[in-house]
Amino acid sequence: MKKRRSNFLSEFVANQYPIDKFRLLIIDALDLADNFQLILDSGFNYDSSSISSYGDKYGLSKYNKNSKVESLYIKYFDDEEKMKNFLAIFWNAYDLLNEEEKEIFDATFINKMTDIEIADIYKTHTHRIILVRRSAIVRFCLRTGLDKFVYLV
Repeated sequence: MKKRRSNFLSEFVANQYPIDKFRLLIIDALDLADNFQLILDSGFNYDSSSISSYGDKYGLSKYNKNSKVESLYIKYFDDEEKMKNFLAIFWNAYDLLNEEEKEIFDATFINKMTDIEIADIYKTHTHRIILVRRSAIVRFCLRTGLDKFVYLV
């Protein structure tokens, strides 16, 4: 009998990465992607005179950021091509997730649902939700290169 192969990383593999730090990086990356899209959609008209005005104008997340993460924002904030490149990498990594990973990724990071809410909607166990989410987090971070910024969180 063949063993059924899953379309996501095993728990053993996923647990070898700093999932909690990757999760924080994804939250930051989502904020960054939203802000970059707003800026690009508005014709790249903005005033980057200070971090506080950046947060006020473009809805920076309410999560606490350290100065290294803010510096990264300002670095990418200066150049339209860097913003477009970041968004292309971001969406490509998202598109490469399988359907189940995308559903759990969206439910967790976009809709901010709890594991119990997700399990109820998808009629599955929370253990499976956790397994699929870890796989999605690791794959997304590795494909976007966010793993290189793990020292920032």
